Amino acid sequence: MLDRKVAVAVCATTVGLAMGTTGAFADGKTGTVTVSTLNIRSGPSTSYSIVTKVHQGDKLEILESSNGWHKVKLSNGKIGWGSGNYISVSGSSSNNSSNQVTGKMGTITTAALNIRSGASTSHSIVTKAYQGDKVKILDSSNGWHKVQLSNGKSGWGHGGYISLSDSNAGSGNNANNGGETSTPVTGKTGTITTAALNIRSGPSTSYGIITKVYEGNKVEILEKSSNGWYKVKLSNGKIGWGSGSYISLSDSSAGSGNNANNGGEISTPVTGKKGTITTAALNIRSGPSTSYGVITKAYQGDRVDILESSNGWYKVKLSNGKVGWGSSSYISLSNSNTGSGSNSSSDNGQTSQSKVQKVLSTAMAQLGKPYVWGAEGPNSFDCSGLTYYVYKQVGITLPRVSTAQYSVGRSVSWNNLQPGDLMFSSTDGSGRITHVGIYIGNGQMIHAPKPGDVVQKTSINNSYWKNAHVGAKRVL
Repeated sequence: MLDRKVAVAVCATTVGLAMGTTGAFADGKTGTVTVSTLNIRSGPSTSYSIVTKVHQGDKLEILESSNGWHKVKLSNGKIGWGSGNYISVSGSSSNNSSNQVTGKMGTITTAALNIRSGASTSHSIVTKAYQGDKVKILDSSNGWHKVQLSNGKSGWGHGGYISLSDSNAGSGNNANNGGETSTPVTGKTGTITTAALNIRSGPSTSYGIITKVYEGNKVEILEKSSNGWYKVKLSNGKIGWGSGSYISLSDSSAGSGNNANNGGEISTPVTGKKGTITTAALNIRSGPSTSYGVITKAYQGDRVDILESSNGWYKVKLSNGKVGWGSSSYISLSNSNTGSGSNSSSDNGQTSQSKVQKVLSTAMAQLGKPYVWGAEGPNSFDCSGLTYYVYKQVGITLPRVSTAQYSVGRSVSWNNLQPGDLMFSSTDGSGRITHVGIYIGNGQMIHAPKPGDVVQKTSINNSYWKNAHVGAKRVL
């Protein structure tokens, strides 16, 4: 059941009833920092400047939540935003529930479970877990569990699809590893494949950083944990754990010096390939991992030239000539020499147009369905739930809330609106986004207005909507 205190996430169109999806107020909540050092920023994303830092175990007052980030008040009175992935949130009423499940392991019991940035379906999806996956339970609230996946990512999943068990079953070694088993490894060396890799005191990001190693450095592999981390010995004798995603293994006795220097072929040239972006907005970085800075973004449907491949990332050239790295999980490859340039352009136009038509027909099919806060179809919707549902039918997964949806696509002016564009409004007079609808042409949009109302068509050519208008985005 959705927490009715988080009313600011509701989309509405009338002053007094308008409750925005910018953030969810978290009265009575406190947070504990779960990473060694956490940047506190001036806004809810890494694009904002760092105002201060907090450290593992610090307690924070939670003021507001937005798109997986928490607005927090520190013990010294400073206020800023920290990533929810590294803040364990609890409230005075949920302590007992949390104590009962913290330290347990869970098994996913459904084919695919959405892991979200907070404990309700109104929060954005940060990743997925799959049937049989083991997760570590970090916290519990309102029927949801905060879990840590084997790849180190954390978020909230619905407790109805997570079967719990004690993490302290088995040997002392297993208990020390937080429920993760480890296997001794002998005769192996590893090469670091990312710019800088944190070496931690245990096999997950919940453990403190004890040192760093850098790209190309060699490490001795001592153990491998069941969640894909390696216990390593550095050249200076220090021992700790690093994520296996950034360590390329080889037999210490195998191969020539050249092979050892290559570290398992860090980068491979790719020629004659084109890629298509398959997610709403993809960060293009200066190197092949999330530890590198974002230099630009590419958007769903954009075509890019593939230049190199490394560790699950592609080096790409965008249509504006910029070059950088994007995760291959969100880039669909094709041969660049397929068909003529003329046919390619025509096909892309037809595909885009057909998606617009499907968006419009899908939106029209929802007319008359009731507004329910937090609902994302198919029988009821809130405003951003409607746009989330409609666009998902054409293969585009938007962020779940309206403020986050405004971060994707290309901005378009009021005079250049086209059918299928998203229209964002501030319906409470604050100037911040509290509502979203789908423009369908002829001066009309389809939207889910407010509690007690239904999905409907509305004319935008009046003073109310013109004054409330914040901007429009094109994602098709």
